[in-house]
Amino acid sequence: MSAEGAFEARSAIEALRAGVPNRPAIRLLASADSSLAEEFQKRLRTCRLGLRDERPVDGIIIAGAFGAGKSHQLGFLAELARQENWIVSLLPISKETPLFDPAKLFAAAVRAAIVPDANDDLMTAAMQRLGEQHNGYDNLALWTGKEVQSDRLAPLFAALLWLLPKGNVQPDDLAQIARFFGGGKLNLSQVKRWLKEAGASKLFPLSPVRARDLIPQRLRFTPRLLTAAGFAGWCILLDEVELIGRYSRLQRGKSYSELARWLGMDEKTGIPGMLTVAAITEDFAAEMFDNKGDHEKVPPLLEQHGLPQQATLAERAITRLKREDYRLHSPDERHVRQAFSKIRSLYEDAYGWHPLATEPVPPQATRFMRQYVKSWIIAWDIQRLYGENPHIAIDAIESDYSESGGLEQPPDEGEG
Repeated sequence: MSAEGAFEARSAIEALRAGVPNRPAIRLLASADSSLAEEFQKRLRTCRLGLRDERPVDGIIIAGAFGAGKSHQLGFLAELARQENWIVSLLPISKETPLFDPAKLFAAAVRAAIVPDANDDLMTAAMQRLGEQHNGYDNLALWTGKEVQSDRLAPLFAALLWLLPKGNVQPDDLAQIARFFGGGKLNLSQVKRWLKEAGASKLFPLSPVRARDLIPQRLRFTPRLLTAAGFAGWCILLDEVELIGRYSRLQRGKSYSELARWLGMDEKTGIPGMLTVAAITEDFAAEMFDNKGDHEKVPPLLEQHGLPQQATLAERAITRLKREDYRLHSPDERHVRQAFSKIRSLYEDAYGWHPLATEPVPPQATRFMRQYVKSWIIAWDIQRLYGENPHIAIDAIESDYSESGGLEQPPDEGEG
């Protein structure tokens, strides 16, 4: 085993130990659910066609218990999408990325995006590649102009796009434009100065745009920018969506509404060129709808706060969450044995130590792959370090849906 191979094996083992599989671990333990992979690839193709027809594609909801492999499934889908030239953003819902705040979620998705064969951030890489795609640039400029005329995009987008191939735009200026496309601020007087220097001060009727109005415009523009730059589209993978169950009822309502937008449940607010997959705990619907009554209380609450459109979208999301698309189940004996053999070999490569010949614990209906994997690795650690054969006890972790106002507050300076 080469040093590089041993390092990759150690990296995979440590990721599996932590319960957050990385790319080597995901490649090792390929998804056992071929139906999910086939449906995902089908929707990728539908998404590409939908971009031409301005139609959003319906996303996918994956449900499963804690440790059932939701994060692994998302990682596996990410690998499939990357193989087909999609930009993939895999991000968990958290205090830093609250689902009820689309601006933060969009900015986080841009930061989390991995661009193949590039060390730059998403928008910088897309702008650079756009310069190499003459037809792509022309098509994007034409589409953007029509969107401006239809009042779906601010003239600022058309102006910045017009400036990109001009020689007077310096690298620092391009960086500012990239930050704006990715969710950052941009001084309007600066843009007017660039246009004046290019002899186009009267070409675009620029005016200030409210931050909240920029959110849907950036979401609409980004997939078009990515496809014009030569990518297939944008794939968003949302993990730990169940965290919205700990928000206050109003913020849960806004989160349901945003989930409907990102999952393409509405023709008007959906995002053509983007496919979203959301992973959530399997008991979420029972707790939030049967026990807390969100399906009855949330839409009227949004109406009371003057948010009728969000109320309608929230109803759609709640209906969809009740009938999740795919539920992950406990692995059968064949999959447990396959995983045991692969991870045992990986552990040997990682540490240069051969685990003792033992049989995996027979599968149980209430036990999931993460529990098996972590128990094997811990047992091998103890055998390797102390020469003892331990008994590993496994306890289930209960979901926590208690409301926490702290999750709705922005993180303190230096946190996260």
